[in-house]
Amino acid sequence: MLNPRLEDHATGLELQIVELVERRERAVVQGRETEATDLQREIDGLQRELVVTAEQLTQ
Repeated sequence: MLNPRLEDHATGLELQIVELVERRERAVVQGRETEATDLQREIDGLQRELVVTAEQLTQ
């Protein structure tokens, strides 16, 4: 049986990633490269956490 908390956590991570990608794209368009880079780092971290969560869900 899947863990509902893990499923909720994965969904939350996905929503955060979507929001940060949108913010990063706006930063790129507006020429705020430092902010875009910082946002990409945050996105990368959330994606790594999502991979770990997905692996836990499949076990």
